[in-house]
Amino acid sequence: MTQRPMVFLDIDGTLLPLGPGDRSHAVDDPRAWRAQSNPLLGKLHRAPSIGLLRLGAELVWATAWGQDANDVVAPILALGRLPVVDFDADDGLAVPGGLHWKTASLVRYAAGRPFVWLDDEIRDLDRQWVEVAHPGPALLHRVSPTSGLTEDDLAVVKAWVQETAGPPLPDVVPPHLRAIMDARYDYHDGRGVAFEPYQELEPVPETGWWLRHWTGNPHMTGEEFRPFGTDGGGGYVCSWMIREDAGLVDQPVVYLGSDGDVAVLAADAWDALWFFAHGFGPHDVPTELEPGERCFTPEPDRVVQPHAELTSSAVRLAPGRRRPMEQIVAEAAVDVPDLRVWVDELCR
Repeated sequence: MTQRPMVFLDIDGTLLPLGPGDRSHAVDDPRAWRAQSNPLLGKLHRAPSIGLLRLGAELVWATAWGQDANDVVAPILALGRLPVVDFDADDGLAVPGGLHWKTASLVRYAAGRPFVWLDDEIRDLDRQWVEVAHPGPALLHRVSPTSGLTEDDLAVVKAWVQETAGPPLPDVVPPHLRAIMDARYDYHDGRGVAFEPYQELEPVPETGWWLRHWTGNPHMTGEEFRPFGTDGGGGYVCSWMIREDAGLVDQPVVYLGSDGDVAVLAADAWDALWFFAHGFGPHDVPTELEPGERCFTPEPDRVVQPHAELTSSAVRLAPGRRRPMEQIVAEAAVDVPDLRVWVDELCR
């Protein structure tokens, strides 16, 4: 199988759209340009960073910003810290006349691995040189400096990545979670279960993106939680990857609400299967907005009905775990940290 490609990311004119004169200002006063005080950084919200993460490729900074890209730009886009191409280390690298100053360094860095280069200064000469000098597949995609990276650009890159390396392989989901994710849930205008399962686990980079937004912590990787569904209102149902050296099936299942409220639903995937089989969902458990402060407003017309399909799966997959929902939830937080406190310690 072909290696997953790298995507080399430029900033000026690619993630950061440039207007007339902006590029000359960047060259004249580079330290001020690359500082957090640069007023044009407000344009970065236009960069579709979540689309970059969904490419299933390794993102690498390829910019004159150097490590400033991680210190200034990455937090705004919630990209996390990315590898950085060290162009200064290639001072002695032979560069043919007329070639872009980054091109030879990117080929050296890629070392034969498939790559995409997103930049607003790519020319035909760079493409021709890479085609000869680089033994692997490469896409040099020029971005308009006035608009910056767009969804149309990302569509071209995504198609190339999938044609080159195939779609990213989905995570292996244990049968207990798979049963929960494959079942159908009816909301019944508030009288049923507020849960919408995903077809597959949310990819780690995408989880990291919203976790960095949710907590304000640039060091979140997305490996802390593995979401497998949502409440339909911005909240997530996840496996909380808190138990070291344990598989996905042995991790607690938790709820992370869109307002910052949290709750532990089940001690592991076996108990989570019975939790949903009993006809309950994430909104049927009191949550915490502050440590020790429980909040719970049940739907007045809520009708709890056992889920026949899930009950059959639970009897088959977890026959010895059948307990009332209240007991499942009460025992869920045993031997794990306080989720509310744990999340608060991550927040910045």
